[in-house]
Amino acid sequence: MNTLFKQFQRYTFLQVILYIITGSLALLYPQQFSKWVIYLIAAYVALLGLANLMAALKEKRQYNVTGLQFYLGIFLLIGALGILVLAKPLLTLTTIVLGFFILVNGVMRVMQAFDLKKMNHSFLPWIIYGLILVVIGLILMFNALSSIMTLIGSVLIFMGISELIGYFQLRKLEQ
Repeated sequence: MNTLFKQFQRYTFLQVILYIITGSLALLYPQQFSKWVIYLIAAYVALLGLANLMAALKEKRQYNVTGLQFYLGIFLLIGALGILVLAKPLLTLTTIVLGFFILVNGVMRVMQAFDLKKMNHSFLPWIIYGLILVVIGLILMFNALSSIMTLIGSVLIFMGISELIGYFQLRKLEQ
């Protein structure tokens, strides 16, 4: 599980940039955002897939082993392609998809908080942040209001800023 946390931590700046850009677009252009979000999600999943494949190739060259990153990279690339092919049907499920991603992110942050607790570090802010994300993710999944894009934009910007702050906090702990 720690490997998964380190994987997400590696791409924190990419996540921060995508969260803030996506959140700003949702606030500025709520109607068009629902059309763009599918392509943004597909691009993000594809970038994660490519990053995993690059790491797997490096591992293959160094140790002559094909690990989990290779299969995860292939799975993510196929997932990105599936998102693009099914864009129109998925467009109606935009809030559910975003709610799910926010929910997963919240669960990951709560799990990370428990790891921090084991290391005797401050963990309560991470639990609160994670639980807020879980609640917001559930609300988005089950409440498809037309004005939800404003909420989504605000949440994504909040997540971007919080991830950036968290990155620097965790970086201090590793030193």
